[in-house]
Amino acid sequence: MTNPDHTHVDWAQRYREDNTPWDRGHAHAELQRRIASGQLAPPREGARCYVPGCGKGHDALALAEAGWRVTAKDIVEELAPELGAALEALGSHFVAGDAFECEGGPFDLVWEHTFYCAIRLEERARWGAMARAAVAPGGHLAALVFPADKPRDAGGPPWGWDANEMAERLAPEFELVETEALDAGVEGREWAQAFALFRRT
Repeated sequence: MTNPDHTHVDWAQRYREDNTPWDRGHAHAELQRRIASGQLAPPREGARCYVPGCGKGHDALALAEAGWRVTAKDIVEELAPELGAALEALGSHFVAGDAFECEGGPFDLVWEHTFYCAIRLEERARWGAMARAAVAPGGHLAALVFPADKPRDAGGPPWGWDANEMAERLAPEFELVETEALDAGVEGREWAQAFALFRRT
């Protein structure tokens, strides 16, 4: 049996074919709720946010509209014309390239949604190193945990994970501030979702 960890995905081809079931066509409802509540609103003018693996940028745009200066990055260069222009109009920007390579930090916030679950399992340690370098002391990493209840042997992507696994990847620089299971009907996804918030000490 082939090791599924080494499954190669041509993400650009997926976008060209409009084969992107993870893309809901809008910012995630939980992100919008957390912004509206003030929890993920920018703490001050000019506060900076990094969105790795941003895809079409729905979440990145919602954060920019809320006042964050967003750097959104994705390996798919074809996303640049439309998303780049939209972010530039909001004082933010899109970068085409490897989202593990986080230039311009540190940031006050990193927003994680469908990047961690899409990468190969052996790359998760690299993700942790990126996040530890990207977030400024006292800053936060907020994550939409998905798929939260998918067994590892079910394969991927998306690969299953939970907040405790992410806490291990972020240790010892981060503390888990909050984790909350989301209503099963949120966004109509097959697998469970949760929200997790980490603070960099």
